[in-house]
Amino acid sequence: MNKNMLLLAGAGAALYLLMRKSGPAFYDMNGRPITDALCGSSATFDVPGYSAVWMQRLKNGVLDFEELFNLPMPAYVFSCSNDIGAYDIAVYEVDANGVKGKLIGQTSFTVHPQA
Repeated sequence: MNKNMLLLAGAGAALYLLMRKSGPAFYDMNGRPITDALCGSSATFDVPGYSAVWMQRLKNGVLDFEELFNLPMPAYVFSCSNDIGAYDIAVYEVDANGVKGKLIGQTSFTVHPQA
């Protein structure tokens, strides 16, 4: 196999892995990735390629969730009384003991009040 073929094969394998497992993201009801939403609207959350992750979630800089999280998350309606704020989310692989393993990725998301 010549050098160009080897590089092409490596690039294809890398692209396949990126498509199979990518980072955490919120999605609107049309499946488009989003980084913010209005309270009262719906979204889902997923980490493609994973059926469960260990999630750490900060709301307005304060840890408010840290545990095993099953994926994909069903559609969720953001509450105007409880969910408004800025979220920083880190997801980790689940290790053999069912706890936090290697970091998969991070994302930020903001829920805004209705105008």
